[in-house]
Amino acid sequence: MRITTNMIYSRSLTALSGANERLDRANNQLITGQAFTSAGENPSGMGQKMALDKEIALYQQYNVNGSLLENGLSHEETILSSIHDAMLSAQTLVQKANDGALDAANRASIASELEGVQKQLFDLMNSKNSQGEYMFGGNQSQMQPFVQDAAGNYLFQGDTGVRFLQVSPSVNLQANDSGLDLFQTVATRRSASATSANIQVGVADQGQFDTFYKSSYDPALPSNSFSVNTIAGSPDTYEVYDSGGTLLQSGDYVAGNAINFQGLSLTLSVPAGGASQSFALDTPTNDNVLNSLGSFITTLRDPTVTGSNFQDAVADVSVHIENSRVRMDLGMGNIGARLNSLELVMSSNSGLDIMNKETRANVSEADMYETISTIAKEETVLSASQLAFSKIGQLSLFDYIR
Repeated sequence: MRITTNMIYSRSLTALSGANERLDRANNQLITGQAFTSAGENPSGMGQKMALDKEIALYQQYNVNGSLLENGLSHEETILSSIHDAMLSAQTLVQKANDGALDAANRASIASELEGVQKQLFDLMNSKNSQGEYMFGGNQSQMQPFVQDAAGNYLFQGDTGVRFLQVSPSVNLQANDSGLDLFQTVATRRSASATSANIQVGVADQGQFDTFYKSSYDPALPSNSFSVNTIAGSPDTYEVYDSGGTLLQSGDYVAGNAINFQGLSLTLSVPAGGASQSFALDTPTNDNVLNSLGSFITTLRDPTVTGSNFQDAVADVSVHIENSRVRMDLGMGNIGARLNSLELVMSSNSGLDIMNKETRANVSEADMYETISTIAKEETVLSASQLAFSKIGQLSLFDYIR
């Protein structure tokens, strides 16, 4: 075959160009650490890399969400713990006030201390998070959840909304709690009242009565009433009936002696065989502990409130504080459960993130040992090609015609 000068030069240039291209690609791999930088170099590999990049970015966002959630829940747990401790202080002051030996000045002093605890609770219930949002306002995070009106009552003006943060492809965890659930809808002391003239009704055992109240009160009824009938005989007896006429309890009757009925103390002032007496379960109410403390502070500063009326005030605030503390315990328990779930999810996320990054490295990252070896080889090839081209370029038939 006849080899022309153009063919010699063309083949030499192709060889030089190929060697330069391979050397440049190897140098780029060494500099960037990537086996390829465009889809044209490795279409399949680039597709896998892009999918893995998206997955890794998602898990990075999950980690950010998880950190935000952990900080927020830990902050809320600290606030609820502080509220719980403040309620314990209030409970201690209430018990201190329940001392018949105290005079008006002592009660006023305790009232001032309770007022300080009330203000502390008010501030804690209006706490803000690190972003400056109110923690317990529900979705109304820019509005102060608890306010005091002109009459001195504390009102909740947030809502029941809660927010969730996604911390894995299939897990969303609650990020906040509404003050309505934590503080506002706490049961006050359940009670009963006389509905006839000759019966006195009091709560002797709050726990027993609460159990009875829970099982017996029916909001659909116009009145949750009960009647007490007395029967003259030997001995005299009494019978307690519900509004449907069902006999609930009976026993010996002595006028003026208390009848213990489901935690209630019923004292009738009628002779056996006298008019039937009645009482009713009071309508249940819920409120925040700030208002209960406010009512008791007012009672402490009123020297005319004594005897059974003062004891009722003590019972009202004590039960409400205890119910509020139980609600705090439940709230902290729920937060702890969420933090435990978050820890498990974040641990799983970490393992998956490491696996995705290792897979991406296997798909797209260059092997440095192989790259360095390729560079050395291609430099040798390029040098040989350049030397061969320079020798061929010096060939001429005129060198042989002399």
